[in-house]
Amino acid sequence: MSILEVKDLSMHFPVRGGLLQRVTKEVKAVRKVSFNLEPGDSYGVVGESGSGKTTLARSVLRLLTPTSGKVHFQGKNLAGLEGEELRQMRRHMQMVFQDPHSSLNPRKTILKNIGEPLVIFDRMKGKALAERVQELLELVGLGREHMYRFPHELSGGQKQRVGIARALALRPKLLMLDEPTSALDVSVQALTLNLLEELQEKLSLTYLFISHNLAVIRYVCDRVAVMYLGQIVEEGPVDSLFDSPAHPYTKFLLSAVPSPEPQTNTEEQILEGDIPSPLNLPTGCSFHTRCPVKIGRICETEEPVTTLVGEGHTAACHLCRGDQ
Repeated sequence: MSILEVKDLSMHFPVRGGLLQRVTKEVKAVRKVSFNLEPGDSYGVVGESGSGKTTLARSVLRLLTPTSGKVHFQGKNLAGLEGEELRQMRRHMQMVFQDPHSSLNPRKTILKNIGEPLVIFDRMKGKALAERVQELLELVGLGREHMYRFPHELSGGQKQRVGIARALALRPKLLMLDEPTSALDVSVQALTLNLLEELQEKLSLTYLFISHNLAVIRYVCDRVAVMYLGQIVEEGPVDSLFDSPAHPYTKFLLSAVPSPEPQTNTEEQILEGDIPSPLNLPTGCSFHTRCPVKIGRICETEEPVTTLVGEGHTAACHLCRGDQ
């Protein structure tokens, strides 16, 4: 059974205006997104800033209440959970946030930062709490000496390890990682990614990995979804998608990824224009206003259907249809 099933998930934010502050428009941040995660999966979601990646993760976790759609975690519909039921379900779904500097309370020691969920959920205190926090610190490569320090006394990489330790405190099954390495130096990024791989194998974790860095996604993930303007435009096994991208937007993103072998680098594609506003979405294919290979009115007027382009590999593009 899938550990996570997301079906037609949408998240719209109302925009109020006028004298009476009535809802005049909606920001359609996530639009009918569907995917499944099996236990042990590493599922990556990539796209430019503003594509809806973080909103998707927060909606799955019910930090935001979705506008429509369904999210099932271990067979339970999260939309039907409220209060204590939802709180208990969340102990199995935890999030590692992007910025390690702002995600920790600067006025609390590392012991209290990591121990907070243990106090809230398990009423843990005293020696038992200190022992569990020490165990978590050692799990992420830190030691007892860090327990009584404050966040400002740690490096960026150490703070992110503390954030990971805190997310693991309640022994979750699903970990959502929102750009967990983007605020770190390159050398520290590699250490953090290696740590995440070790933790996944040791603790049998499932990852939903949010990133704009395709090189990171290829290193960590088994499957990947590419988002544009709140929609998944391409999805598939990571090797298939990287080696044989089908959607023009995916090809554009991959062209910007540097290769360690300069002679194999492809020419970087340049897209004209900016990402359209989610307040005023284009008709037809959302990408047609920037697409270098659009094929006329069909792209401007008809929304593309998702087409199978390889084993477990799909793309939403008119060019992928056999009749085009």
